[in-house]
Amino acid sequence: MSKETEENAGDDHPGEAPLSRVELQLALLLRRAERTGAVRAGHTPTLERSGYLLLQVLSAEGPLGINALAARQGLDASTVTRQVVSLEKAGFARRSRDPLDGRAVRVEATESGKAQLERERARRSAMYDQILTDWSPFERSLLAELLERLNHDLDAFRRDPEE
Repeated sequence: MSKETEENAGDDHPGEAPLSRVELQLALLLRRAERTGAVRAGHTPTLERSGYLLLQVLSAEGPLGINALAARQGLDASTVTRQVVSLEKAGFARRSRDPLDGRAVRVEATESGKAQLERERARRSAMYDQILTDWSPFERSLLAELLERLNHDLDAFRRDPEE
């Protein structure tokens, strides 16, 4: 029996393989998470997902170059540059010359950007607290652990030249 067949065996939903369910549920999750975060109570996020994730990295790691940011996000440098420009226009990030290499640009979160990140993080956490209100602490912890593992494995898959 192949690995995929083994993973799809013992299914609780006849005719629907677990891996097919994972794929569908992830697609639905991504769509619903974006829609729920933006629509709930008429809220229009000041920080789009891309800016939120860039500010998370900058807040945790400090100033970084465009290529380092791109590598951490798994994106092309030109894409990150456009996102940084957007953050800069909003006053959430600033670009400056790298003191070690005047040709390179480094990006850092501004105080306004850090404050906005914290407000957005608190808003998102409060929203998920409501959504997961009937989940036990164990279930919430397990969900966080499994999502972290999935993201790690997605990054590893993306980097694997064999696939």
